[in-house]
Amino acid sequence: MYQIAFTPHGEQELAALPKNIQQRIHKKLCDNSTLPNPLVRARHLVDLPPATHRFRIGQYRVSFFIKGKTIFVERVELHGRAYRR
Repeated sequence: MYQIAFTPHGEQELAALPKNIQQRIHKKLCDNSTLPNPLVRARHLVDLPPATHRFRIGQYRVSFFIKGKTIFVERVELHGRAYRR
C-alpha cells in the first residue's frame, strides 16, 4: 500500500476544482494506491520533471512521482493543459 501526498502546487490545483471532481480524483488515487504496483495503471511522462508518470481520471491528468512507498501528486490539470509548460 502506498501513501498519497501532494506537493504545494498539486494541492492548490486540486483545491481549485469543484468538490465532486475533487472527490472523484481522491477516490481514484486511493484505489490506485492500494495496488501492489500502482504504475500498472499509469503512463510514463517524458520531459515534465519532477513528475515521472500520470493517471488519467476522466478529463483530468494527475502527474506524480513515487519516492519510496509514497505517491507525490505534482499537478492536477485538464487534459488540454496537462502537457504545456
